[in-house]
Amino acid sequence: MIAFNCKPLSANPSVEPLVFEWDERTGAVTGPSADLVKEVAADGGVPLHPAPAWHPFGAEPLKSRADVAAIIGHLHQLPDELAADYPAVEEEAGVVEILDAEGRVVSTSDVVF
Repeated sequence: MIAFNCKPLSANPSVEPLVFEWDERTGAVTGPSADLVKEVAADGGVPLHPAPAWHPFGAEPLKSRADVAAIIGHLHQLPDELAADYPAVEEEAGVVEILDAEGRVVSTSDVVF
């Protein structure tokens, strides 16, 4: 089992540290934050940074390093043990289309953030 004590990324006082033990082989999660980790894992996915990226979980998220890293990294600092496993966000070029009253594209522009 690996023990984690992850500090919140948020200054919001309602976001408490994430403290739990995890067995990667069995997917067992124990400790003070175990119920929260299991609840998030049951949601099917979690937002990634940078927003609005999304990470869908695999069939057994608590046996996946990437899924557990995504669960932690949503609101907490990633531990060194999982930092390399945080899912990468594939950025897509955004294009804005300007339409006329009939719905025809009259111009396009690349989105720059």
